[in-house]
Amino acid sequence: MSAPATPRVLQPAAWRRAIAPLVIAVLVLSVLLQEPVAALLPAETPRVLVFLAIAAPIVAAVVLGLAAAYPRVLVDADGALRVRGRSVRPSQIVAARRAVSAGGGSAYLVLTLRTDAGFAIRVLVAGMPIRGLDTEQLRVLREVVAASAVPVKRRSESERAFLSESVLATGRRVDVDRELVLRELDHLRGVRFKGLADTGADDAGADAPEVEVAPAPPVAVVDDAAAEERLAAATRTTTLARRIAFWALVAASLVAAVLLVVLVVMESTGTDFGAADEDPLVAAMAVAIGVALLTGVAWATVADVDDARRRAESQRWLAAASAEERRAGLPVAFHAPWLRAPGGRMLGLALLVLGMIAFVAVVGGPIILIQGEGPVVLGIVMTIVGVGLCTLALWAWFARRRAHSRRVEWLVEAAGERARRGLTGDDPLSR
Repeated sequence: MSAPATPRVLQPAAWRRAIAPLVIAVLVLSVLLQEPVAALLPAETPRVLVFLAIAAPIVAAVVLGLAAAYPRVLVDADGALRVRGRSVRPSQIVAARRAVSAGGGSAYLVLTLRTDAGFAIRVLVAGMPIRGLDTEQLRVLREVVAASAVPVKRRSESERAFLSESVLATGRRVDVDRELVLRELDHLRGVRFKGLADTGADDAGADAPEVEVAPAPPVAVVDDAAAEERLAAATRTTTLARRIAFWALVAASLVAAVLLVVLVVMESTGTDFGAADEDPLVAAMAVAIGVALLTGVAWATVADVDDARRRAESQRWLAAASAEERRAGLPVAFHAPWLRAPGGRMLGLALLVLGMIAFVAVVGGPIILIQGEGPVVLGIVMTIVGVGLCTLALWAWFARRRAHSRRVEWLVEAAGERARRGLTGDDPLSR
């Protein structure tokens, strides 16, 4: 009687893939927290125990958190998945959701498989600094997805969301079609996608039957150079103003930085400085900072106006485009302004200022109430206003984020076959 086949690993324990960032986090936090933690312990406590007192909770939190988020998944010889004591057949997997996130030196692609009973299996497909799956594990995941009951028929809405989230990388989860998942997994494995009938069991494809893939419809040729010339002619004045404001901002910032270095060096050598109306250098520093702020606002305003003109010109192009040109998609020269969040730079600056004012009010109100440094009514009013401004700032931030997602989805639709070429042909889908 032969021994049962060894289960294959679809997803190993997540902490094994996070050893490098875990070690770095422990070392950095141990240095930063060493003195505060040592002050809480007896004076004769050895430094090794202080280090362990810091490292142990960090390691435990990371290991338990990763284990909860990305459990170990095994696949038996009969194809059933084993995860957290459960056995899940591929045919029970009825939905897949994909999330891409990036920022702060990290980037992750996560696939969530959901069963008909509502059980979810999160898989860290690719990432850094925490590593994703290796080639063999990607092959196992592909076989599971290919055998699943995830719907095959795609909708244009899900395609737009799929591609827009690849651009935005905000971490928002979107429903994905089985074919889209298989294409992406094949791209990550470096294998040509041949169709849904391909199980992925043989990378070389020697034993697997060839699957006929319908060729992508021809893409109309759009003269990108002509689009760039048209855009340059329509935005000549705003482009010039944008460049002037930018270099003025650079010059003012450099002058302010040089004056700051001079003041710091002179003060370190024993020079005492008074108020701005007493010391010319201090006055010059204040003026340089003011000019830098003004030129920064001017540049942001002009740049937003320039982007608005570019978006308007792209809409005029779409209105005058033929059916063939629309199918080919909006030329690349028109894309960049649509990738910026609605409201542009000035709205972002306004939200930043609003957030700072709200923070000051939320902190200042309770301080007035506790320390009695002003009328009680003032403290109460500041606290209420601060909470209200915080709520307004958060609402505006989330609303802007949702509007940004809708804008990018519109761009994906307007880009036509330029964006969908990876969905219909053999070009890789993932960025």
